Amino acid sequence: MTAANTDNSSGPRTLRRGLQILQTLQAHDESGLSVTELSRLTGLQRPTIYRLLAALTECNFVQAVGKTRRYAAAKQHTAHTENEHHLVEIAKPFMRELAFKVGDAVFLVIRENNSSLTLWREIGPYPVQILGTYVNKRQPLGVGSAGMALLSRLDDNTVDQIIEANSNDLDQFGGMTQREMRQLITNTRTRGYSVVGNYAVRGALGVGCALCSSQGHPLLAVSVTAITERMPARRQKEIARLINQTLDQIAEKI
Repeated sequence: MTAANTDNSSGPRTLRRGLQILQTLQAHDESGLSVTELSRLTGLQRPTIYRLLAALTECNFVQAVGKTRRYAAAKQHTAHTENEHHLVEIAKPFMRELAFKVGDAVFLVIRENNSSLTLWREIGPYPVQILGTYVNKRQPLGVGSAGMALLSRLDDNTVDQIIEANSNDLDQFGGMTQREMRQLITNTRTRGYSVVGNYAVRGALGVGCALCSSQGHPLLAVSVTAITERMPARRQKEIARLINQTLDQIAEKI
């Protein structure tokens, strides 16, 4: 087999192995399987399984089971419900306009239980873009600026429950602690918009604002993220103003 043929076949082989692991996990319950068990059931070597699990976990197809060394298939959701798809279609042109104005990446995020879910992103014209999240990515509510904007609008009891539920995962985001998250919530409530830097993505800083219902319930958030050097305090305030204008435009349509 030539080198070219080897290269051409490696991709499909890796994909088949990844799907084999995913299907094996889907055939078992939420208690999951260890790498040793996966190796026995699939016939794959442990180093290969570790490598493929890392990719599947990063893409939210597989999740670790608590603090154990077991893995389970993540509960899959439709990319967008009908309402979410409708929301994205409404928000797109306004997000695109905002991204063009500020030059940086713009994100549309909603709350899903204890997590934030990214529905859409628009990329600005500035040469260096911070793409800290992507469509359908979930992460603990509050570790990003849009999620923090949503979290800060919830009542204290709900905030406490969410932080406690996510406590084991916070350290993965720049070493964030529960105390730091609570301070960010206080800062966001005082300021009126969130500013979160160097947690989800090192060297990045995001500004986020939430759109709430007439009862004060947070419905969605829009954030702008850029390299830290582009986000002095004065620009943070200006970006928050532009985000709120964008949210007003979205609110008029929904």
